[in-house]
Amino acid sequence: MQNTSAQEEQAVKFFREIKNDLGANSTQKIVKLVRAVLSQLRKSLSHDQASLFIKKMPSIFQLLFVTNWRYEEKANTIEHLDELVESLYHQDKQSSGALFSSEVDALNSVIVVLRKLDKFFGIIGLNVLHYPLTQELKQAAVEDAA
Repeated sequence: MQNTSAQEEQAVKFFREIKNDLGANSTQKIVKLVRAVLSQLRKSLSHDQASLFIKKMPSIFQLLFVTNWRYEEKANTIEHLDELVESLYHQDKQSSGALFSSEVDALNSVIVVLRKLDKFFGIIGLNVLHYPLTQELKQAAVEDAA
């Protein structure tokens, strides 16, 4: 595991890149966004998968991942990007201080966050996400490059 200062530097770069990619003004909003995405991902993982995910992530992301986790909560089956976005968007609509202006905004934000999580921490290589979701993320990356 990396030392604490290297983890902190990596986390700062991670949040800065997301903030720049989304054109956001508030780092606090970006942290909430990442926490929301991680929370939805967590809900789709088995306890073993969640444990593996936690072990591979730096401490700040471990905290964001487990925030408000009820260990006995039933896992959602999220196999596709649209299911993840829909679940996240509807949860956001029910909360105060909405993160997303539209479902398209939620889609764009989720893609950016997941791609940065993969770039910095290799989440696709952990093999905890459902195969269709990983394929859709790879396809989104190809479309962005074109």
